[in-house]
Amino acid sequence: MTSKSANKGRLTDRKRAAIMEAAVSELKQNGFDNTSMDRIAEVASVSKRTVYNHFPSKEDLFAAIVDELMSRCQLIEVSDYTPGEPIATQLSDIGQTAVDLMASPEFQDLARVTLSRFLQSPDLAREMMIDSTQFEAGLIVWLETAHQEGNLQIPDAQLAAKQFLGLIQSFAFWPPLIGKEAPLTEVQKKQLVESTVSMFLAQYSCRKRS
Repeated sequence: MTSKSANKGRLTDRKRAAIMEAAVSELKQNGFDNTSMDRIAEVASVSKRTVYNHFPSKEDLFAAIVDELMSRCQLIEVSDYTPGEPIATQLSDIGQTAVDLMASPEFQDLARVTLSRFLQSPDLAREMMIDSTQFEAGLIVWLETAHQEGNLQIPDAQLAAKQFLGLIQSFAFWPPLIGKEAPLTEVQKKQLVESTVSMFLAQYSCRKRS
């Protein structure tokens, strides 16, 4: 690719990113029905034609926002189970990854925009949402391995994975999303991970309880 073509490609990418950012901001504030492509173009500082070159319709733009949300879910991965490394340390790493994603302002904004419309149209949600359980699936594999290695006693890894992530979602994701509480600070994130791991190990540790 020539330098001229590369610069053009970067400019195109920047414009698309600006449109997406403007769309998320406007949809968050005004909702889908009350947000116009004209207003998105104005906020993104691009022409209306540029907006339509990237997204033929507002529905296509919304679909791109959903794709971005889902791609963020798919990008986070659970590291393979590491024999010999403390279980609490490995679980803490997994929990921190989940907290960092769920509590990030960008993820919160994407989730707020998509969920608000999906609540109004469940059929649309079923059509557009792809499998977003990759992280949970990785956690299930990790838990099954820890069980097989004799370091955790987990009869139902799928249930245990939902419990672990549910504890995190209850504090890191839902309260800020609905505006009930401020986003977690870094100290609060660490405290949440530590308490979640502690509660989880109290239930599933192989140590005999007195």
